[in-house]
Amino acid sequence: MVDGGSGKKAYYAAMDGLRTVAITMVLVEHFGGPLGSYWAAGYYGVDLFFVISGFLITAILIRNPASSFRESYVKFMGRRSLRIFPVYYFALLLLWIGNFPQTRENMLYLATYTWNYATVHFKGEGNNLFYLWSLAVEEQFYLVWPLIALTLRRNLVALFVVTICIVAIGYSQLVLNVFPSLQPYNYVGLINRMGSLGLGAAGAIAVSLRWFPRFWYQSLTFEIVVFAVLGCALTTDQVFRLPLLGFCSLVLVTKSMEGRFRVPGVAAVLQSRIAVYIGQISYGIYVYHWPLGVWLTWYVFDPIWTNIDFSLLGPLSILRWHAWIVKLPLFFAVTVFVAHLSHKYFERPILRLKDRWFPTRSAMDDRTRSLTLSPVRSDDSPEMLH
Repeated sequence: MVDGGSGKKAYYAAMDGLRTVAITMVLVEHFGGPLGSYWAAGYYGVDLFFVISGFLITAILIRNPASSFRESYVKFMGRRSLRIFPVYYFALLLLWIGNFPQTRENMLYLATYTWNYATVHFKGEGNNLFYLWSLAVEEQFYLVWPLIALTLRRNLVALFVVTICIVAIGYSQLVLNVFPSLQPYNYVGLINRMGSLGLGAAGAIAVSLRWFPRFWYQSLTFEIVVFAVLGCALTTDQVFRLPLLGFCSLVLVTKSMEGRFRVPGVAAVLQSRIAVYIGQISYGIYVYHWPLGVWLTWYVFDPIWTNIDFSLLGPLSILRWHAWIVKLPLFFAVTVFVAHLSHKYFERPILRLKDRWFPTRSAMDDRTRSLTLSPVRSDDSPEMLH
């Protein structure tokens, strides 16, 4: 994202707050028992991640139309690789060494980011690594979408039209199943998920073209209606909810740019220090959370839980049948702690290589300025993207 006045990459704290919402929804789905299954927590969490990714990635791709296609693509993929690959492959290495269930026999698909399609053929929903399907979808998006966006970035109206067509195809498949051969991949396929990814991309283009009407940002009534629609869509199992969830996500993402939500308290929560930080490490949280949950359950939680004499707990004895009440906050805290360590000691040193190996124009300008104005250069600016 670029500050139109300076050409520098802008940072939006509320966007990280939205990432915290997304990763919390995923963890509620996976560790929250009936709380997660009652509403579409996991689905919406991943869908919100997709809209955020589509929006921010497209904003990056179209921000400098003067650079060459090859230069832009190489730098984009290089910077993405440094952000995504180290944590992902480090986690796969740990899973391999720890002989985590279903890891070794599926390593080819996991390592090549084709796991989303492999899960369909190998009944992956019961697989302990099924959750990694969404990372495969995102990586496929990172490979394909820049080819389209960079080709058409000098004509944003044409790019917007193409994007809307892609969105229509994605949601038509999800809602109407217009391509029966793709039906098995409705949950995990790239084309099937291009509805939400493309919706985010279309939003970035519309922002750049200043197409959103004033009420989109300033109307309290509009914002209340969006939250009401989101609440209804989360608690229904009707298929029409899918584009509604995507639309609501788009509204939240575009409004988070300014961080000025009209509903009291929303902006303060999303821009709070803890929400912003959890959002910044949400990629690591997602990668680590399920294996940590499995290992904690097997080797720590279950051995202790099964040996508790719940009859001594009085009214709290009901916890015996609702272990998720303890699991959810416990596993959330452990996962955040592990992701924090990973971010601080493993990811950040690697991320510093982005501006050295694949510098953007703003990074090169900063480097030139630091050499001419000061012998010290700060690399402490927060990461905007995963």
